Amino acid sequence: MSIGSIPFAFAFLLSATLVALFCRLAPWFGLVDAPTARKRHQGRVPVCGGIAMFVALLAATAVRERFPSVVPQASTLGSSSWPLIGVLGVLVAIGIADDRWELGAAVKLALQLAVAGMLLAVAAPAPHGGMLDLPGLMPAGGWLAVPVTLFFVVGIINAFNMIDGLDGLAGGMAAVALAGLALAGTLSGHARLVDDSLLLLSVVLGFLVFNLRRPGLPRALAFMGDAGSMMLGCAVAAMVVELSTKPIADRTGAAMFPALLWLVAIPLIDTLSLMVRRPLAGRSPMAADRRHLHHLLLDAGATPSQATALLIAIAALLGTVGIAGIVTQMSAVLLLGGLTIPLLAHTAFAWSCGYRQRRRVPQTALAISSEPAE
Repeated sequence: MSIGSIPFAFAFLLSATLVALFCRLAPWFGLVDAPTARKRHQGRVPVCGGIAMFVALLAATAVRERFPSVVPQASTLGSSSWPLIGVLGVLVAIGIADDRWELGAAVKLALQLAVAGMLLAVAAPAPHGGMLDLPGLMPAGGWLAVPVTLFFVVGIINAFNMIDGLDGLAGGMAAVALAGLALAGTLSGHARLVDDSLLLLSVVLGFLVFNLRRPGLPRALAFMGDAGSMMLGCAVAAMVVELSTKPIADRTGAAMFPALLWLVAIPLIDTLSLMVRRPLAGRSPMAADRRHLHHLLLDAGATPSQATALLIAIAALLGTVGIAGIVTQMSAVLLLGGLTIPLLAHTAFAWSCGYRQRRRVPQTALAISSEPAE
């Protein structure tokens, strides 16, 4: 093992170890998810993955300072950005409170906006003040930059939070996004961001040892909870913003932000779809239900393992399109327009599932909220 790989191996092993340890401690703090009418998992499951991943990330970042794998430079989660890890810590604390006491949707959204504002403040020294730059549409630093960046960060936080509905799904989606961000960082010359994404990827993989169903593990032994899903969403959003605002070495024609959207297309499209479909059904956009994409797959006959594997595979395929867009320096318009294909496919599938359900179930039964945590 080379010295440069020590932080990644340490991050993986520590994450897995902490999940195992915190699983024993979680019941003492009331961080246990029990089955209810809304949550259909089996048994009481510790909700400790988010805490374990954050502590592992914190320790692994410190170890990376001792065994750096690349030349130090400004980064999203690196040693020069400890205040940013503090922002993730604030979000983890909010998630723990929500996992323990179930904060209201409005309260949680307000806190997420505050954290997004903190993220922008931490990123202020970056080029363009850490604001999104949409080529040909919205120059970084313009008056729309702040609200658009805040909307994007909060949107990704909620997208990962809402996709966390099957064992291994949110972690798998985060792993795909982080692997894609590592490739994008490599292609665009952001060496330290590659380090950042791989370090967090190692932490996520350590958690998935206990969360992803596989032969010998018929159900998850731990959930990441809101603390984990919101932390991962925020970290991914921060990396996307950084890659979209820094100059691209020898690739000035590449449209980074539209390409990077392909890495988070599944959770983002599913969240946007729900924000439209719920009001059309006469319900609040923030109301829980079983109309997420993974629920629709289960209703269509897929097992939880099959639904998770299929969605992760599709996410990887869409992410490959985004990376190809960076390699070929595809135009922003083409990359953004191409996202209508998975969007229309999702819409058609959701409509067909809803149509079949309306034929089988009385309309009054459709209003029952039953969103599971995992």
